[in-house]
Amino acid sequence: MLTIFSLVAVAGLVLPLLATTSQTRTQALLLSRVATLDRLAALAREMRDAGDLATVQAEASRMTEVYGEDLLLVGPSGQPVLSTGSLDLNDPGVRETLASASRNLARTTLDPVRPWSEPQHLLARPVGTPHDLAGAVVLRVDAGRAISAVRRDWALIVTGAIAVELLLLELAILLTRWVVRPVRRLEEAVVGLAETPTKGPAVMLSGPPELRNLTRSFADMAATVTRSLEMQRRMVADSSHQLRNPLAAVRLRLDALASELRDPSSPRFAGIQQDLDRLEALLNDLLRLAEAESWSPDAIAGQSVVSDVLPGEVGAWRLLAAENGVDLAAELAVVPPVAVSETDLRQIVGALVDNAIKYAGEGARVIVRIEQSGADAVRLSVVDDGPGLPAEQRELASQRFWRADQHQSSQGSGLGLAIVDQLVNTAGGTLTIEAATPHGLAVHIDLRTAT
Repeated sequence: MLTIFSLVAVAGLVLPLLATTSQTRTQALLLSRVATLDRLAALAREMRDAGDLATVQAEASRMTEVYGEDLLLVGPSGQPVLSTGSLDLNDPGVRETLASASRNLARTTLDPVRPWSEPQHLLARPVGTPHDLAGAVVLRVDAGRAISAVRRDWALIVTGAIAVELLLLELAILLTRWVVRPVRRLEEAVVGLAETPTKGPAVMLSGPPELRNLTRSFADMAATVTRSLEMQRRMVADSSHQLRNPLAAVRLRLDALASELRDPSSPRFAGIQQDLDRLEALLNDLLRLAEAESWSPDAIAGQSVVSDVLPGEVGAWRLLAAENGVDLAAELAVVPPVAVSETDLRQIVGALVDNAIKYAGEGARVIVRIEQSGADAVRLSVVDDGPGLPAEQRELASQRFWRADQHQSSQGSGLGLAIVDQLVNTAGGTLTIEAATPHGLAVHIDLRTAT
């Protein structure tokens, strides 16, 4: 917009200046030639009355020598009386010009001289008075010098206009950068807040006052959001820590009570122990999720060699898979190290395999697959051929505490995939849940390779 405005402003100044320069050169040329015509017409009338045209001839010849322009003098009958140069009655436009002069209509105007104008023009002045016309004087004006002067003037003006426009463009670029730079910083801060909400974005106040006020308001809002999220995480973490102690005391007392019961293996007693196990698992998952959400990519920077982690991790789950009637297999290609710590990678694989064994059902087959999906990307997939999930449930599967209707009675806290999703996102990866072919569920984890 600033560029268009500067172009319009410069054009509004340059175009009138070009026209004025052209008019000035044209007027200067016309005034000198009209004065010459008037003098020659006056001399021709005097010499005609005296019967001697020698003075007119000398004056015309001298003018031709000085300006290089031809002149033609005709008498009352329209026949040439004297001529300098090559101008005669057969030249283009001469007869029309003489016809106007014979009617006492002088032709003493020129079109504005432009760089592309024709160099030759005809001017005419009648000799005598309207009641006693004694002929006419025709002058072929050479506007070449005026055209050259106009070209030189226009070139200087256009060069100056280009220089001014370049200066205005530079100023526009600087002004645009001054305005846009804080907007870009604000955009980066918004993206940073979305990626790492626990770390308040650092923004610099710059630019126009309106943008400074907007940046200041955003910084205040980001600080409030960060503080609120931090308080929520602290509450979850503190609650988990605080609940662990009384829960541990309850378990100790329950274990001590087992020796006093008549039947320690009774279903009620076993149910209480299972409830305690679930509460402990839930608190552990809540604490782990709170920790994962509070980490930043820099805080968890690390790498792990997949070939050193996955074989042992898959082997550790084979016994549980066999107990549940699930065939657990691995297809492990050689891939570069991934940009996630070994501990997090083990937890990611463990959570995915645990879910697959738990929900695929007896007789299902679960495959843990690792492959390189790009120049700097590795894909970890856990695929089963169980019943799978409908599309609307797959979209909800990574939400906290979510469970499918058909799995409400199964064990677990409903936080496994939520923790995996948080760990993967923090490491710069992505989690994708899709249907397997011909049936079942496929969970894909795309991770960056370590640099």
